[in-house]
Amino acid sequence: MFPAGFSYARAGSLADALSLLAGAAAADEDARLLAGGQSLLPLMKLRLATPHSLIDIGGLPELTGITCDGAGTTTIKAVTTYRALQHDPRVTAAFPALADALAVLADQQVRARGTIGGCVAHGDPAADLPAVLLALTATVTLASRNGTRTAVLDDFLQGVFATGLAPGEVLTAITVPAAPPGQAYEKFEQPASHLPLAGVCAVVTTGNGVITSARVAVTGVAGRAFRALDTERSLASAQPTPAAVAAAAARVGTGVRPLADQHASGPFRLHLAQVLTRRALTRAVERAGAGAAGPDRSDDEYRDASGTGRERR
Repeated sequence: MFPAGFSYARAGSLADALSLLAGAAAADEDARLLAGGQSLLPLMKLRLATPHSLIDIGGLPELTGITCDGAGTTTIKAVTTYRALQHDPRVTAAFPALADALAVLADQQVRARGTIGGCVAHGDPAADLPAVLLALTATVTLASRNGTRTAVLDDFLQGVFATGLAPGEVLTAITVPAAPPGQAYEKFEQPASHLPLAGVCAVVTTGNGVITSARVAVTGVAGRAFRALDTERSLASAQPTPAAVAAAAARVGTGVRPLADQHASGPFRLHLAQVLTRRALTRAVERAGAGAAGPDRSDDEYRDASGTGRERR
């Protein structure tokens, strides 16, 4: 299909983009920001999104780039592409889980054009990076004509394609604090789209033979990426044994209302989340240097409630 008609303007700066947004709001027109276009344009072609105008902010120098300070905090400007992240040695060294996710995110064409800010602002419940950024306790910076504000990512993500981005605001940067090396991301993808039917990021710290802290975030399962708080609590002060990891993984779906569609049932998504949580935790603990149970990748892990085998990818 072809998108509905729309007008197009290329912003020359962030201030210009904010002015264009304000003008559209004054005219009561639906204006959308265009960065890489890898999420918005497919929706427009299906006419699931019909904006009156597109404001192109792709490639703006003030919204592009990665900086790291002496404390290990990394700030990623919003229109930085996945490819730029994937090829930045500072990012891959500091955040192994982010490197894991970027390696399996979509395909080379999407990674070359898609942007981290566009991904987060889009609010897709099946995007890879929000789960990783949640587990890494990221914050977002939002700019408007009235100034800037920051928001914790866990508060910013609100539901299916719903975020805390207010009218007239632009997401300008994502800030990730220093993180321990015990990180990992695992996903099970839908083959055509490469989006996760379930994806799990685990970030752990260890000491004296026990897990001293754990953060586990899940995508593709519910209406938004979420922290698995019951799993995190069950790992506090636990030894990283196979039994402890499995018991924690079994609690990943506590209180979650899973998505269900033609690709996977709700119970199957929850089952995948448990399997992937166990794997992500195992690899995260190994990277933390504590040693852990070897991965269990038996074929029966990917069978739904009816016993139908699913291809492992």
